[in-house]
Amino acid sequence: MNLTSGRRRTVALGSAAVVALALAGCSTATGDTAEGEGTVLTFSAAGEAPAQAVIDAFEEANPGVTVEATFANDDASYQQTLRTQLSAGTAPDVFRIWPGGGNATAVRTLGDDDLLMSLEDEAWVDDLSDAQRAVSENSEGTLVGLPVTVVGIGAVWNDQALEEAGLTPPETWSEVLDFCEAATEKGTVAFALGLKSAWTTQLVPYALTSTLVYGPDPQFTDQQLDGETTFGESEWQTAMDQYAEMQSAGCFNENPNGVGYDEQMTSLGEGTALGAIQVTSAAANAEQYAADGTTFSMTPLPATDDPADTYLPVSVGIEYAINADAENPELARTFMEFLASSEGQAIYATESGAAPALPSEDFETGPVLAAVGEYQAEGRDTPFPDVFWPNPKVQAEHLAAIQELFNATITPAQVLERMDLAFSEG
Repeated sequence: MNLTSGRRRTVALGSAAVVALALAGCSTATGDTAEGEGTVLTFSAAGEAPAQAVIDAFEEANPGVTVEATFANDDASYQQTLRTQLSAGTAPDVFRIWPGGGNATAVRTLGDDDLLMSLEDEAWVDDLSDAQRAVSENSEGTLVGLPVTVVGIGAVWNDQALEEAGLTPPETWSEVLDFCEAATEKGTVAFALGLKSAWTTQLVPYALTSTLVYGPDPQFTDQQLDGETTFGESEWQTAMDQYAEMQSAGCFNENPNGVGYDEQMTSLGEGTALGAIQVTSAAANAEQYAADGTTFSMTPLPATDDPADTYLPVSVGIEYAINADAENPELARTFMEFLASSEGQAIYATESGAAPALPSEDFETGPVLAAVGEYQAEGRDTPFPDVFWPNPKVQAEHLAAIQELFNATITPAQVLERMDLAFSEG
């Protein structure tokens, strides 16, 4: 499905992409690199564990091949480094990118700059849904990204901490505020929040606007592009007011702007916070800080007082691409074929705590991902807002403005004014 001039056609990710069970996977590439071609693949990603697991399996399946990988565990530094490498002509053969066009290293942003190789002729292309293609194409409709994971955004719970507190997940907006009050009375934190890692600032608004904006009105972004509405004129205002209300109600830990993602995950894992409004993969990161036997689950974050209104934001999470100037393009294509295979998808998804984007008979779902499959099956899921925004400035303004909101230097309305100005520049 084509995206032209940053416009989108509204589509929903199919539930089969999330559950991905009992389906035939792609064939796994084995050591058939053509004679005379390089056997060294250069690679970079943000987030080491899942990528390294796939690299290990790929090298085992392709004897004689070596993957030289570099990793960054911070998205912002990775994105900055990748852009610098691409500008200087020193980028690796294969690298991680983001779906849609929401930031400087997203599919459409890099694809429109002719920095990514076309993937239209790959064998796995037919396994993509229309929704996955929509966030994996450049503005001309050429496929340049391989979706690897699907993630949702909701309240990720430490089940044992929740049980010990004697509380249950809220199902309405009023119950969210009551839940926060009850958690405070029990001497614990309802939701760990780490805004020092700027990318986390957007997750609460995305969770709320899924129900308030994009679920009821899937064409909202198109209307913005047509000049018919703005963030400030929409239920985005309600969502931003609710975010501020949660802060005032004591829903979060003290000084969120001084807390990073790792500290947020420590609180969730250790149970000093009952939950965190995060992507589904957060549970896998929190596990490293949790006691043996700790389990995690996820529920949507409600934004109204009618549970039937609630939607869940679900989107392709991680994508990979081939450098348009790759030194070893054929080996890069072989790696991407493996990454698209049933085995490759299952390895990456399992290690990252997400669901595979493509069919994988090797993947087993768990309780954190159960809500994603449920809400997709019911048609109550929406894409992440930023994947169809017309330029990376909107997300950048959003991230910075939320931090200022929590410093009490601007109002929710001013956050949206700045986002509207950035949107109009696209």
